[in-house]
Amino acid sequence: MALDPGAPAVAQDGHWHSWGELTALGARVGELGRDLPRDAAVGLVTRNDVAVIACMLNMFSQRRAVLTLNPLQPDDALAAEIIELRPALLLLTQADWEREGLRAAVREAGTRAIVVACESETRAQVVEAGEVDDYYRLSDDCAVSLKTSGTTGPPKRIEISYENLSASIAAVQEHHGGTSQSEVALRPGVTIQMLALAHTSALQSLCVTVADGRQLVLLERFEPTAWAKVVRDYKVVTTGVPPAGIRMVLDANVDPAWLRSLKSIRAGSAPLDPDVAEEFFDRYGVPVLQAYGATEFQGLASWTLKDYRRFSKSKKGAVGRVHPGVEVRVVDTETRSVLPTGGVGLLEVRTAQASRGAAHDWIGTSDLARYDDDGFLWIIGRVDGAINRGGFKVDGAEVARILREHPEVADAAVVAAPDARLGQVPVAVVELKDDHVDPGEDALKAWVRARLEPYKVPTTIVAADAIPRNIAMKPDRRAILGLLGFEVESDGRDGSPPQPQRPGEPPRVMERS
Repeated sequence: MALDPGAPAVAQDGHWHSWGELTALGARVGELGRDLPRDAAVGLVTRNDVAVIACMLNMFSQRRAVLTLNPLQPDDALAAEIIELRPALLLLTQADWEREGLRAAVREAGTRAIVVACESETRAQVVEAGEVDDYYRLSDDCAVSLKTSGTTGPPKRIEISYENLSASIAAVQEHHGGTSQSEVALRPGVTIQMLALAHTSALQSLCVTVADGRQLVLLERFEPTAWAKVVRDYKVVTTGVPPAGIRMVLDANVDPAWLRSLKSIRAGSAPLDPDVAEEFFDRYGVPVLQAYGATEFQGLASWTLKDYRRFSKSKKGAVGRVHPGVEVRVVDTETRSVLPTGGVGLLEVRTAQASRGAAHDWIGTSDLARYDDDGFLWIIGRVDGAINRGGFKVDGAEVARILREHPEVADAAVVAAPDARLGQVPVAVVELKDDHVDPGEDALKAWVRARLEPYKVPTTIVAADAIPRNIAMKPDRRAILGLLGFEVESDGRDGSPPQPQRPGEPPRVMERS
């Protein structure tokens, strides 16, 4: 950040902000929180804003711990998290400071709040001078605390240490043949950032971009035309796009001339349909390089352009080759015995990137996978039933619980339905209380939207006399989907032959015992 303070670093709304501006704002924030103990958690509402980037980079440069707070949460949920966590310091933009109930939550928590801005000039202003006593503490050497999106149950916090983060950055750089972290220099090249920084993919993209000394363009959210204009105007060579975004670009019929500078696109955070990737290449001539990772591990495997040119046909559907410093194996889902190469089982990972356990421990995932002798990895599906909505994980049990809290609802079930653009979406069926009137789908969606993140709202909610259940009295996903009008592939139990699933294909709607 000190190599050339006047050089452009981050662009937003068509305006470049220099490394010097980021450094100045970060230093000002550091001064306002200098009296706080080193173990005091610093909360950061991670809106896609230049000032937020400046704060995060400053804290990383000072080896402080960043406690990320997702700005996509409803106002009440964000306020409740601040009260629960009690960060000693809270950094946020003016737009978030003005959200309903937030000021009251900050006062109740006793948190010191600082509004930051990087517009015509940098600004950091204390807006609430709280002095919390029992503040939230993070572990020694914690770089960032991220909240998972609920893959294996209710969302939980994961601490990523500086060792974890450094190992992940180094692995990505080595895997893609980039420069080592010891070669400090500013380099050409622009990356587009459109996922919220509370998401693990966005965090890794930011860290790798800065470690490479490259530039960043911020978008508040992904919108295909706005994204394509950035590619066109900034001559972007490679950048990340969530798999759902690939479909959106195709559906928007973006002018191929706008994407002429692209050499490749990285697609992570969700399963990528190989046919969609082929359609994108056929239309734009741009390879889509899939990647795979998790909050607990950061990036684990990905395609390189070199591998794509050599193996794209023979390794179709793979999420790429396992990164340097990462070991994988698959085990039987019942016995946990290690399966030979090519066997399909539960994926386990051993790496210094792991946020839990030691670097020599094998850590289990919830993914069914296989790998080959060349180090390529295929993700076949999941064993926990999480709903992966375009890269955002939805815990159906959490959404069902919220629906049950509605005064008219007696019970609810939320399951994954197939979606051509997002891979999966949550859908719900509810049972009403005796003699209660159906509040209607719109009212039930509004109920969920007021209490959870927008991506967790079911796309369909239908009231039924009874929730379809299997012999174990669990909600029957296949029957629920049939009730809601979705076509459900046979699993072979009705006498018809089961349909094979291609490696790398998004999980199909199948009942699991």
